[in-house]
Amino acid sequence: MRSAFLLYGATGFVGEAAARHAVSLGMRPIIAGRDAAALAKLAAALGIEHRVFALDDPARVLAGIADAAVVLHCAGPFMHTAKQMVDVCLQTGAHYLDITGEIPVFEAIAARDAEAKARGVMLLPGVGFDVVPTDCLALHLKHRLPGATHLALAFYSEGPAGLPPGTQRTAIELLPFGNRVRRDGRLDRSSQVLKTRTIDFGSGPVLTTQLTWGDVFTAHHSTGIPNIEDYTVFPPAVQTQLALMARFRPLFRISALRNLLKRRVRPGPSAERRARTVTHVWGEARDGAGHVVSARLHGPEAGVEWTVRSALAAVQRVLAGDVVPGYQTPATAYGADFVMETAEVTREDL
Repeated sequence: MRSAFLLYGATGFVGEAAARHAVSLGMRPIIAGRDAAALAKLAAALGIEHRVFALDDPARVLAGIADAAVVLHCAGPFMHTAKQMVDVCLQTGAHYLDITGEIPVFEAIAARDAEAKARGVMLLPGVGFDVVPTDCLALHLKHRLPGATHLALAFYSEGPAGLPPGTQRTAIELLPFGNRVRRDGRLDRSSQVLKTRTIDFGSGPVLTTQLTWGDVFTAHHSTGIPNIEDYTVFPPAVQTQLALMARFRPLFRISALRNLLKRRVRPGPSAERRARTVTHVWGEARDGAGHVVSARLHGPEAGVEWTVRSALAAVQRVLAGDVVPGYQTPATAYGADFVMETAEVTREDL
């Protein structure tokens, strides 16, 4: 009988944080990845089992996860790694979770819904900050305004923590895709470059900029709302960089240019910086009759702390037998209040 929890990508920045936090919760993950020396060192420090295999060897992957009830996949960019792990999870019957926020990955995994249902496997990508808080807030707003036709979501990290290295690399890989929104039920390119909106996250209005976030796929699946946009707060220097990138976007199809940018990826934020960072999430839904509802979430640093805690909460649900076969979002699997299971998270209706 499969009962193991396997964490793949455990020597990455977020993967290691997930492994350490899992052990602190009394969980016993089997950690896995490609780097034998780093895995052995981490496993010895935590007193847990480790396995070494690369995703380009299906036979090794199959052997590596054969006894796993659930796999938490933390090795991105997921557009290059998700399919390999999903393929094997569907073969073995292991439930698949990951921390992606990449729309092409959500699309590809959702396309395997029927296959997963037939095999009794849950495919649940996006159990990190991408996209648990925004997805759950979207469903919460849908419950408050069932006839909503438009949804806007935004987030704001307040403090010194920057993005984890993996998130930076993923953002670079996604540059050729451009800014996406949901319009009349279809994924579409934004009609405006660097569209802005003023939003109050709880401490007064701040300027936000539209960006591509997983919700333009997942929130539509969770709520059925046909028009969805996402925003975040960027420093002025980043705004300038984004304007240049938008102008020269076709160049980013060249892999050599993306690889050059990835060499400039910064180290991940320290635990001390993460502890001094809080994250705010805002959402607004409106309908054709002019009714508007909005709400806010407040929680820990997003890229590591909130991601790790929500991902492990999802793993615990799966290990307890709380599984919905097929493609799921966090909100369709576990409801609008799932986000509230993460420590330090509060929600306010406005």
